[in-house]
Amino acid sequence: MAKEQKIYNMTELAEKLGVPRQTVYYWIEKGWVKPKRDYRDYPVFTEEDLEGIIKWKNLIK
Repeated sequence: MAKEQKIYNMTELAEKLGVPRQTVYYWIEKGWVKPKRDYRDYPVFTEEDLEGIIKWKNLIK
């Protein structure tokens, strides 16, 4: 049985990354971050997405 992944919304993701929510919107707009979409077409992120974004963010420092 597959382990259920935690899903983060924009606010939760921004808090985890330590950036304002608007920064995450900017990254999406630029195409640097690719969110999945929920049933309302809102951007959501998995634990795997979060790990990838953290690695990417650390590379651009």
